[in-house]
Amino acid sequence: MRAYLLKRFLFGLLTLLVASFLIFSILRVVPGGPVDALIEEGWDDPELRAQLRHKLGLDLPFHLQYAHWLGGLFRGDLGVSLVLYQGESVGRVILERFGVTAQLALLSLAIALLIAFPAGIASALWKDRFLDHVFRLVALSGVSTPNFFLGIALIVMIGVGLRREWGAGGYVPFGEDPWGWFLRLLLPAIVLGTDHAASISRMLRTSMLDALGREFVLTAKAMGLPRRWVVIDALRNAMIPVVTVIGNSAGALLDGAVITEVIFRLPGLGSFLVQGVYARDLPVVQGVVVVAVGIRVAVNLLVDLLYGFIDPRIRYGSGR
Repeated sequence: MRAYLLKRFLFGLLTLLVASFLIFSILRVVPGGPVDALIEEGWDDPELRAQLRHKLGLDLPFHLQYAHWLGGLFRGDLGVSLVLYQGESVGRVILERFGVTAQLALLSLAIALLIAFPAGIASALWKDRFLDHVFRLVALSGVSTPNFFLGIALIVMIGVGLRREWGAGGYVPFGEDPWGWFLRLLLPAIVLGTDHAASISRMLRTSMLDALGREFVLTAKAMGLPRRWVVIDALRNAMIPVVTVIGNSAGALLDGAVITEVIFRLPGLGSFLVQGVYARDLPVVQGVVVVAVGIRVAVNLLVDLLYGFIDPRIRYGSGR
């Protein structure tokens, strides 16, 4: 177990290192930059531009800029905002906004699981029947519907049609108004949750069908065991691929939050990233993306660890 954990940790560290290099490199070759955002229209001149580049350290060679930023990254320092919050620590702002994104992600995942498990299990138990076709059609619709379209549709229906204030987006801290907090996050959580519920339910259906056709299930049925115990045992053996999809969905919720947070005006990491891109604030974009990659790596490691609890036959570090 220790050898496996060390191996996975080193691999995750390497992934984070490669991702940081790609992020840093790509942002240095795209048009525009913080200097262009800071210079007001009509005041641009070569001398002012050179002074700003020197002040921001953008005139240093590429490898020195990357080494300086990477050193700060391993110390937990993501740099300072150059445009949005001039001089403010990017890490501090990310910590302030991370809570909103984490709350949205957890609520979205809860909605996804509440929809996916009953639908996936029912679809497998009633294969090729009317209920199965209905769930498969709904799952296909959920995967195919873009988040931005569903989000705008819900705002039009709830916020405009029903004239509900919480339907127009915004955020209320949980400590101030728990019910208002829930209502404000409900619609964006539905947008993100239904998308991932479709993927999870489809995988669960496939895994359940495979488990229900195995010899141990057929033997249990022949022995006359109660149907609910047979289903529970089949579900337990079908969980490994499902856990993988759930882990990927948990990490992907950050990606979907970029669009969803902008639509519903939530002050989370997704909207912070969009603001950083528009302002051409390089440290902000770098910091948010690296944090997102780090969360993905951590989630993948957690999923690998869960395999051992779900299936005791798995032996870490054995090469199998």
